[in-house]
Amino acid sequence: MVMELLDKQKRILVLDKDNRILSVVDEIMNYGDWDVRTTYDPYSVFNIAKTYKPDLVILDYLLLDNDCALICQDFKDDTELQNLPIIIVTAYRTKKANVDSYKCDALFIKPLDMEVLASRIEYLVAS
Repeated sequence: MVMELLDKQKRILVLDKDNRILSVVDEIMNYGDWDVRTTYDPYSVFNIAKTYKPDLVILDYLLLDNDCALICQDFKDDTELQNLPIIIVTAYRTKKANVDSYKCDALFIKPLDMEVLASRIEYLVAS
C-alpha cells in the first residue's frame, strides 16, 4: 500500500540556496500529493536528480556561486534528464531573467500566485 502511494506520488526536486523559496515548497504541498525533496547545495542538485528521478525541478534563481543557466544547461545536455521540466523562481524582475535565456520551462517572479504555479506544475508533470 505504501509503495503504491509512493509510485503514484509525483516527485519534485527543489534547489533552495538560502531558504528563499522555502515558503513556495510549503505551499506546493497544499496543492497536490507531491514527494518534495529539497537540497541546499547547487553542486549536488544534478547528482541528486540522477538518483531521485524527479518529475520536475524547481531552482532558486539566485545561486551565489553557480549560475542558474549553467545548472539548467547541465540538465538539458544530459540524455537522461534533458526532458525534465525546470521551473525557476526569482524575486527579481530583470531583462536577464527570462525563460529562453535559461532554457527552463517556466519562470516565476515573486510574489507568486500559488494557483498559477500549481497549475503550471501539474501541466509540466503531465506532459
